[in-house]
Amino acid sequence: MISPAGILRMVAEKEVQALPDNTDHLLHLAASLGFLDGVKYLLDQKFGMDVLRHDEDGFCPIHLASKKGHLQVTKVLLDHYPDAREFLSKQNQNILHVAAENGKDNIVEYILKTEWAEFLINEKDKDGYTPLHLATKNWHPKIVSVLTWDPRIDLKQVNEEGLTALELAEKYMERLTWIALRSAGTPRTHIKDRETVKRLEAAKYEPYNMDYCKSRVNTLLLVAALVATVTFAAGFTMPGGYNSSDSQHAGMVTMQHKTRFRIFVICDSIAVYSSIIVTVMLMWAQLGDLNLMLNALRKAQRLLGLSLGMMSLAFLAGVNLVVTESHLLSVVLLVMGIASLIILVALFVPLFLPYTSKLIIFRYISQCFKNRFLNQTGLG
Repeated sequence: MISPAGILRMVAEKEVQALPDNTDHLLHLAASLGFLDGVKYLLDQKFGMDVLRHDEDGFCPIHLASKKGHLQVTKVLLDHYPDAREFLSKQNQNILHVAAENGKDNIVEYILKTEWAEFLINEKDKDGYTPLHLATKNWHPKIVSVLTWDPRIDLKQVNEEGLTALELAEKYMERLTWIALRSAGTPRTHIKDRETVKRLEAAKYEPYNMDYCKSRVNTLLLVAALVATVTFAAGFTMPGGYNSSDSQHAGMVTMQHKTRFRIFVICDSIAVYSSIIVTVMLMWAQLGDLNLMLNALRKAQRLLGLSLGMMSLAFLAGVNLVVTESHLLSVVLLVMGIASLIILVALFVPLFLPYTSKLIIFRYISQCFKNRFLNQTGLG
């Protein structure tokens, strides 16, 4: 029968190219692999003191478990050695630093639920980075959002360059983390040398170069033109058709007294006019002024969202109107339409909200949408 240590060695040989002949860092290896039974076995044996050792990269076993996101291994190490939460790597990073830098939100959320998190949350590493700085620098918006919601976080902390987390987000041009930091009220420092100020100002607008903006303008212009074309055509192909009799109502639509028809006409009209307005706005955006282009893009994408929503609602009302005698088909189409509208609203509502507002209600709503988006896209 193979011993647990033998099993650990076999697992390690499959996961790494070269296994060291000695066992000095076997606990590090088990923690890094997330091999929970192996970690428990080694802690109960003579390898317990390895918790205090640094490997060649300057990490203790608990740092490696945090880096890889192995929550159960982290808990076991903390149960055996509670002081391990204060262990520092050679970069002077605690376990919260390591988890935040590597995007392990499960470790970050676990630590923030503990009472001792207040001793780690604002601690700085060798370069003056707090966990919030590291999450910002490495583009982990979900972790940034989680950290900024914790009342123990000090948003005014600066690194060795004198930058707050917000300024770091502007430096590295990461939009979602910037939104989370602005919503939390993260300040900018006021005392900086001229070169730093110049670099940060340039960083704010670097991603918004003219070619980038023109590409977005052309894309939105194409979508707006398509929406305007479709909804304009729908306005002359009314559901139910026209009255072809020789009476005084000849040429009038046959279902004008139906509520769903009125919904169709109103929504279709809103979609036509809003998409036309978007088209004109984007024509102005092509005059070559970058600030004008950015403002036009922000307003156009919101108005285009309204246009798409109204077009969807008009389609739902019109189709449901003409199949009303088929009850089952009418219900199926209604359910499909409502589900699609809910998804559309969930995607476009954040564009209409003041997502950098410090008001708690807007922060909650924005947080909800951002978390769902990050979970679906895996960007957290």
